[in-house]
Amino acid sequence: LAIAEYLRGFEADWRDAYPGVNAVTLMEMQETPDPRQAELLPVVRYAVARRMASGQPDYWDYATQLELAVLARDLIGAQTALADALARRREPWEGETTAKNLQFIIDARHPRGEDCGWMHALVAALRA
Repeated sequence: LAIAEYLRGFEADWRDAYPGVNAVTLMEMQETPDPRQAELLPVVRYAVARRMASGQPDYWDYATQLELAVLARDLIGAQTALADALARRREPWEGETTAKNLQFIIDARHPRGEDCGWMHALVAALRA
């Protein structure tokens, strides 16, 4: 139900990436990831990129890029977004919130036998 609501929000206005990132992250939490995630990830990544190009990106824009890069298994993109997010972090709770989201992804992938070591390093950096 939550995935459907976030999808509805993203489809109502594709310029707002936040419902989209929530949808694709929740899709990862399924026992078997929702196959729609593969189609949506590039669209949500593009929405974030367009938002960032149209103004002054903040911590949350880069944190969203980070989460999407992790979901896409894009190590280089994740490391780049992490550095940019940390440079713009204003409050410790911002990094903790992002770390929590990444931990949810790790917790979903680990039982599937996926290598999550690189993601643990991202979480540690956000919590430092």
